Amino acid sequence: MIDDVNGDGKFTVDEVREISFPHFSIPSWIMETHGRCGYEEGFSWCLDAFSYNGGNDLSFEGTSGYRDFDASSWSRTISGQYAFTGFHYTSGEAEISYEGFYWTPETRLTLTVTPPVPEPSAYAMLGAGLGMVALMARRRRKQ
Repeated sequence: MIDDVNGDGKFTVDEVREISFPHFSIPSWIMETHGRCGYEEGFSWCLDAFSYNGGNDLSFEGTSGYRDFDASSWSRTISGQYAFTGFHYTSGEAEISYEGFYWTPETRLTLTVTPPVPEPSAYAMLGAGLGMVALMARRRRKQ
């Protein structure tokens, strides 16, 4: 989810409210409460870069990871290049696994832009305008 805060039709890293991509995700509640980069209770995340100017000009880069007493995982993605996730047990077992993909010309992305929310003043102007129309209609009926 992205808010075009300044209304210029170009989206920057500071306008991203949530990002979800195979092998990489930062939920909206984390972005809203902790920002685009951070660490809390074993979970780390960072949306290092993001820009979109329309067409095929989407560019982003990010990392996320989680570590506890038994296991750890990490993910890294760079648009146009790759998206990978790794996992391994930290409790002494030797299992390590990786999965991911490399970008190809057939890779398709969907960008969801959140619509702007009207300000209370916009509703006040709408109410005033409708009130004026109703007043004018009433005056015409009396004449």
